[in-house]
Amino acid sequence: MEETKKKPQYMQVKRHILDQLRQGSLSSHDRLPTERELTEQFGVNRNTVRHALGILEREGKIYRSGRKGWFASGQRLIFDPSREHVNFDRLARRQGFEPAWQVRESGTTQTTGELQESFGVAEGTPLFHVFETGTLDGQPVYYSEYFFLAEVCPGFLPKIITRPMTDVLRDDYGIELFQKSLLIRPISLRERMAGLLDLPVRYPGVFFRRVKTSRTGQVVQVDYEYWRADSIELRSNFSPET
Repeated sequence: MEETKKKPQYMQVKRHILDQLRQGSLSSHDRLPTERELTEQFGVNRNTVRHALGILEREGKIYRSGRKGWFASGQRLIFDPSREHVNFDRLARRQGFEPAWQVRESGTTQTTGELQESFGVAEGTPLFHVFETGTLDGQPVYYSEYFFLAEVCPGFLPKIITRPMTDVLRDDYGIELFQKSLLIRPISLRERMAGLLDLPVRYPGVFFRRVKTSRTGQVVQVDYEYWRADSIELRSNFSPET
């Protein structure tokens, strides 16, 4: 009778961490033991430990935060990207998260290149821009660049310091947003985005480009959103055609 083959060493490490996650010994965003500690605990080399951690990272179970180490992944924010609009604050609170956002930069710019094409206006048309980061339960999850047609919302920037941008557009300017186009693309986060999200360069991300119009069909907002891939789950429901 052939001797039963032992499971690969990296599987022992992986199974141990999965068991801790299932049993609640590791909660969302808890720090895992260091690679050295795992190496000593299982009597394996560091490459074996890193192989196990890399698999768990690709499966979305854990994530790496720069030089701080490895952490247990948190609950993912679920949203439907095909909907006309996604209000980050309300959506996150409905799912039990504590959301927050911070404006990193705001000011004025002008249309050129891709932005000119997206807005469908003359080159040099004034825009407001807002660059912000957002967190869920204190964990950075996205970096966004928002552009607004300045002529339809004069005095816009001071109003968004404490209020969601979509609420300001609706309540102060009477602008309801409708999604004209949506682009979704997997990416590796570049140095700037990764740094703002406290992640290593080339960490897996998801890019969204949204073009939004007013009720009249005029493009009034273009968004570029960069999310860490393990923080969101995209779901859409479709009704059968009648």
